[in-house]
Amino acid sequence: MRFKNKVGIITGSSRGIGRATAIELCKQGAKVVLNGRSQGQLLKTRDELLTMGFDVIALQGDATSVVDCEYVVEETIKAYGQLDFLVNNGSSTMNESFEKIEPDTFHDVFCSNSLGAVLPTMAALPYLKQSKGSVLFISSLAGLHGMPSASAYSAGKMALTGFWQSLKIELSHTGIHFGICYLGFTENDAEKRMLTADGTLVPVPKRPAYLIKSQKQVAQLIAKSIYYRKSRRVISTVGKLTAFMFRFCPRLAMYLMIKSQRREEKRGGFAKIEIGKRKIKTI
Repeated sequence: MRFKNKVGIITGSSRGIGRATAIELCKQGAKVVLNGRSQGQLLKTRDELLTMGFDVIALQGDATSVVDCEYVVEETIKAYGQLDFLVNNGSSTMNESFEKIEPDTFHDVFCSNSLGAVLPTMAALPYLKQSKGSVLFISSLAGLHGMPSASAYSAGKMALTGFWQSLKIELSHTGIHFGICYLGFTENDAEKRMLTADGTLVPVPKRPAYLIKSQKQVAQLIAKSIYYRKSRRVISTVGKLTAFMFRFCPRLAMYLMIKSQRREEKRGGFAKIEIGKRKIKTI
């Protein structure tokens, strides 16, 4: 029970990796505050975890809203009286070239992946100083090297690296642990969607099974990063190999990505299936 009597907030935890991380931390004794934008999905996940016997509450809120972030933190303190860790997991992803993407869509994706971690951290900081707790940023390989058709996503994830490094230095005297996890290809929920140029939601393309780590495996590594107060972790063998290529063979990595992008363009890209529009609140 590594997290017995510990309390934490996980943004973007109504589904996917966030939900899996909440389950894993609860199994290890934590009391978890679930957070997300969709009230219906959030309550569904909360009820599932309560049925499992876990101590959780659900607080709807947008991680890119100052007011919402302050609300989530304040309600956490009211409910549990403490805050020991924050997992900045909530984000939006995309599949569109920079030439075609509309400014509002770029803004929403970038803010989701940058301010969506900055603002929860800002709200939680006073209480994490009291507990000498942990802040974990969930990034991706796009935070190590820009990816094609993901300019706003890559820019947001790379911003997390700079933010994490700044806080590690600036707040080293506080005793707070600041860590970052760079995720490789991870199992997605069947209903997960990504944004196209005008904010339309389309299905996330399937990837070969051998490249993918399960949500449970990723959640276990996230939990270990918090418990052992790891500063930096690249998750999955494929992720580590990719990170190695980006660092030590950048020209080769760039060449391979360009070739891959050209092949994708010849095939016509991923199918643009209109599902609906998502509106993301910003400051």
